[in-house]
Amino acid sequence: MQSNQTTMFQLGYLGLLPFISGLVLLMLNETLFELSGQQIFITYSAIILSFLSGVLWGAALEGFDNTLGRTALILSNLFALAAWAALLLDGYAKLAVALLAIGFLAVWFAEKHIRTNQKAASPEGYQTMRNRLTIGVVAMHLIFLMLA
Repeated sequence: MQSNQTTMFQLGYLGLLPFISGLVLLMLNETLFELSGQQIFITYSAIILSFLSGVLWGAALEGFDNTLGRTALILSNLFALAAWAALLLDGYAKLAVALLAIGFLAVWFAEKHIRTNQKAASPEGYQTMRNRLTIGVVAMHLIFLMLA
């Protein structure tokens, strides 16, 4: 039976595949189920940014009675709204992708700052995985911007 840590790593890194798929479709100017690489990339990016906003909500619950908890609640909603705004930027793909890239960096920074200041325990290897995934995701957003 797999450990939760192994599952966390597998799901985290497998989560890069839709980003890669979107980029490949964009480079080849192909579609998948009548969806362009651009559509796949942007919608998946917005969903994942919203998902990560939920991590901040969870961190807020750990420190619910302090100022950082309140900040985490507000930030989690702002990042989710930014992801939604990116979806509404139809016709402005580069702007949407830039907004999403900034969102990924901001949520990574906020989560790291809040967890450090709350002294919240993370599973072993979590922060290293988050660092790598954030670098990879932001790099793919930059590649998208160069291709589009």
